[in-house]
Amino acid sequence: MHLVDTSVWIHVLRRPGIARIQQLLKPMIVGGNAAITEWVLLELMVGIRTSESADSLIRKMEPLHRLPFPAEKWNEAWKLATSLRKEGISASASDCFISIVAIAHQATLVHCDKNFELIAGHSKLQTLDWTPHASTLKKGSAGTGH
Repeated sequence: MHLVDTSVWIHVLRRPGIARIQQLLKPMIVGGNAAITEWVLLELMVGIRTSESADSLIRKMEPLHRLPFPAEKWNEAWKLATSLRKEGISASASDCFISIVAIAHQATLVHCDKNFELIAGHSKLQTLDWTPHASTLKKGSAGTGH
């Protein structure tokens, strides 16, 4: 299972010209191997444009598995945040939350956010880093598949 972070969805939903990330994500969705957590959906809702509908976004996300945050994992999230801080890594609360969801469900976190690689280096988080695809595309090669 792959937990798809907000940083990937932004490139898929908000900028439809980023074909490479869409191409990489599509087989995961079609194969039933893509998931989100409620926090990712909340982050997407916060960024919704006035011309968009919340119901439309929810419908787009319906085919995906929803990975809940197990209540007994709060202690692990707190420990992760404090241990990262002691290592000099200032991870956001949402990044710690999403990381613990992925770890709890033994899901690989798919992201375009270098902070998750830092977290993975200090935890059991397994990642799939699509940052190079997003960086390449930001430099003007959108739609080329590089």
